[in-house]
Amino acid sequence: MEVPQLSDLDGLPIEVVPADEPGVVSMTARANDGSGVTLTWDEIAGAVHVRWTEANKERLPLERETVSKVSVREEHGQIEFWVWSDADGLGGQLIVRVGEHVRVSDALLRK
Repeated sequence: MEVPQLSDLDGLPIEVVPADEPGVVSMTARANDGSGVTLTWDEIAGAVHVRWTEANKERLPLERETVSKVSVREEHGQIEFWVWSDADGLGGQLIVRVGEHVRVSDALLRK
């Protein structure tokens, strides 16, 4: 599983928290509307957990296994979490954009 180096995340408007477990990192981005998105990756398990909260209530939990790559970037004033997965003839791309609001795009298609 390919993930960003923690030093590559310096300067981004996110909170990065490495866990006590090796290969586990959580990061949180806040939207201008007050909602937040926390993405946690586990390199050893090849998995990602995304949790979107609004007014301290969980709005959308997402789990991904067989993750091949995670990317975190800032584009046009918003944070973008990209997660690619690949297994058994299926390819997936999950994109979570955190800016003025939170937007989620999720596709899992046959290859």
